[in-house]
Amino acid sequence: MGTKNFLVSGIVAGIAIAAVSLIVSTVVNMVWPYNVLELGGMRSIGDPVMLLFFLHYWVYGFALSYIYPYVEKGLKGDYMQKGRQFGAMMWIIVSIPSAFLVYSSMNYPIGFTVNSVVGSLLFMLAAGMAVAWAQRK
Repeated sequence: MGTKNFLVSGIVAGIAIAAVSLIVSTVVNMVWPYNVLELGGMRSIGDPVMLLFFLHYWVYGFALSYIYPYVEKGLKGDYMQKGRQFGAMMWIIVSIPSAFLVYSSMNYPIGFTVNSVVGSLLFMLAAGMAVAWAQRK
């Protein structure tokens, strides 16, 4: 994989993750309202380090962009099917354990947990397809 493919797919995946996350969290907050900035353990929005929080979409995007070429050969179908398979696999490996850990160890609102499980499934699928699209041959 070339540097250009890595950069383009990481950026595109980060945009997909940001868009899907925004939509899902808005819908979840309509049903189970919560404010992530008021949860225990979160930095204050005024803390300069908090700016890094908003880069996590692209941290995911570039990580997925880096990993995809190593697993692509084991995936079946066209780039969209491969992207969905890759996104689902990453959801199982990354998001499910994280959501379980937070649910079992923190007293966060149910909306946060729903958003962590459903939101991450949807954004991982979108990101997987974005990476597969950007790195298709």
